[in-house]
Amino acid sequence: MCGRYTITGDLVELEKLVRFIFAHGARPEGPRYNLAPRQQAPVLKWESGQPTLKSMRWGLIPHWAKDETIGDKLTNARAETITEKTSFRKPFEHQRCLIPADGFYEWQTTPTGKQPFRFTMKDGGFFCMAGLWEKWIRPHQEGELGLDDTGPNLEQIVETFTIITTEPNPMVAAVHTRMPVILGPEHYNWWLQPDRFEPQFLKTLLRPYPAESMACCRVSKLVNNAKNDSPECLQPG
Repeated sequence: MCGRYTITGDLVELEKLVRFIFAHGARPEGPRYNLAPRQQAPVLKWESGQPTLKSMRWGLIPHWAKDETIGDKLTNARAETITEKTSFRKPFEHQRCLIPADGFYEWQTTPTGKQPFRFTMKDGGFFCMAGLWEKWIRPHQEGELGLDDTGPNLEQIVETFTIITTEPNPMVAAVHTRMPVILGPEHYNWWLQPDRFEPQFLKTLLRPYPAESMACCRVSKLVNNAKNDSPECLQPG
């Protein structure tokens, strides 16, 4: 699985990989050293004919869900079964997204507890993980105004995402049994455009990223607590 990741660089650098526009509120307030489920994160989706960076909550909430707690169980989607699961089948066909990052964490079980490792590109730059997004409308609560003449209030609309995982490459396999799907820049637009390619073709992109293009570093156990989000998380562990 992929349970935490980092965005420590300026997202302007991401434009070297893919041209996009910022949606209102999509720019993070600062670097993220330990981004965790339930938190807001920048996500690239296809909107108005181009890649657009939006802020979404990590943990996919299907449009049919009665409450948001299901999102805690849907932070990742397995590539092998993505077309079989009710929660992921429709988003995989029409609502794919890219999750920018410059590192992700995996844990190794040791006699002294879980030891985190951070995986990056060799050059330390940005990369994009394959994901799915959904739009969920929070049910009306007693005492709320609810719907107005134009539909749901903005506060009721929640956009969420999940990260697709696959079997690990040899580097990640030394630490964990899964890794996020990392797409090459040549496939970004293919992945984002809703109806350009058949799902069966897109599924062929969901494979381990080459280990020779990546780097790995043992980091501080501060990462184990999602409340810790500081540069110290990246210190050698």
